[in-house]
Amino acid sequence: MLLKYMKQYFKRLDKLYNKMDMAYHKAASHYGFACKGCGDNCCRSFFYHHTFIEKDYLFSKANKLKATDKASLQKDAMRYLKAIALENTQGAGKPLCPLNKGEQCILYGARPMICRLHGIPHHLGIPGRSINKNPGCDAGTSLFNSASYFSFDRIPFYKELAEIEREYRKKFIKSGKIKQTIAHMLIDLS
Repeated sequence: MLLKYMKQYFKRLDKLYNKMDMAYHKAASHYGFACKGCGDNCCRSFFYHHTFIEKDYLFSKANKLKATDKASLQKDAMRYLKAIALENTQGAGKPLCPLNKGEQCILYGARPMICRLHGIPHHLGIPGRSINKNPGCDAGTSLFNSASYFSFDRIPFYKELAEIEREYRKKFIKSGKIKQTIAHMLIDLS
């Protein structure tokens, strides 16, 4: 029953994700950049996610998987967190996100915002502050450096996601902060 009420927020999130994807593809096309996987794969990056709606949306999609697949994801999430701990203490290689199977995300359509926007040069146009520019991922450096800068401001996406999250938290009485990797989220999967 609760999922029925969540779906209206998930639809808003889907629309926002579509806007993000279109903006990303427009910027990527400008540079002639196509993410094809690499040694510095963004699925090997250690990202924290900070919204309850994205976590619940990911859960809603993961819960459609077979029970054995969900259990496997949870085991992979535990292995991922152990590998990250080893990487931090012993310099071991970075593991792939537990959702990455065969170089593809099994919940690609539900991937959180940071996964959608990572890699392309962008800036953060915060009013009253100097513009903070990010050069993009290493895999595209030569393409990014040889083309004119494409204006890709993430702030409008952040603002819209923050508004959806604010309303979602109020509606579903979610309080406190969330700072979890996808692996942390998957461990919570029921």
